[in-house]
Amino acid sequence: MQLAEYEALEKVEREHWFYKGKRLLVRWWIERAAKLAPGDRIVDAGAGTGELVRELSGIYERRGISVVGIEYSEEGRRLAHERKGTELLDGSILDLPLQDSSCAVMIALDVLEHVEDDARAFSEMLRVTKPGGLIIINVPAFMSLWSAWDVSLGHFRRYSKGMFRTRLNLQFKPSPFEILYFNYTNVFAFPAIWLYRKLAHIIKIQSRAEDKIPSPRLNALLMKLFVGPSKALWFHPPFGVSLFVVLRKK
Repeated sequence: MQLAEYEALEKVEREHWFYKGKRLLVRWWIERAAKLAPGDRIVDAGAGTGELVRELSGIYERRGISVVGIEYSEEGRRLAHERKGTELLDGSILDLPLQDSSCAVMIALDVLEHVEDDARAFSEMLRVTKPGGLIIINVPAFMSLWSAWDVSLGHFRRYSKGMFRTRLNLQFKPSPFEILYFNYTNVFAFPAIWLYRKLAHIIKIQSRAEDKIPSPRLNALLMKLFVGPSKALWFHPPFGVSLFVVLRKK
């Protein structure tokens, strides 16, 4: 991921509907499914500039639950410290600096697509999660949405459900985890994003929608269309901009 991308992310991630929506879903699932107690630990691997760590710390540390962010990039750690007062550990999702079974919740939002060996990254997440703990993952979906944005972010791939199952060996039996949620999300934005990226490629549009916060009304609407359907557990759309996965380790 290019260094300039950390600066661009930090400027918009607190309020942008896409980034804020992902954090809201993480919080919703933690409250819904995590069995937390004082002394437990929540970990955000690939924490970027630390916005999720900052938010979760404000909620859970008063309850005696620690929140730890791990970030490979020095630039991400610097921005987290200087802009948010948040300290992130230096480390890689491929070799997490944590003991086995030491986390109650392990989170990786848009991280696995950045590493070539995503199976190893997932194995590390599973290793450090304690039995009964949650693993929460978000990844970009559908190679048909591949664009210059993916290139600048250093993505190796975008995922389909089938690819995700195969690469992370989710289909193997017996499974070391229970699948609580495995769905495409951000379905209503898919047509507009697909069209925008195709047009951007054809007519060489330089500006990126991901770097700008829409008007307050549109931003609020897009976030509702993202988060609301993702909380409807009966809703299983055939496509979406992202793939959101929640697992419980056995």
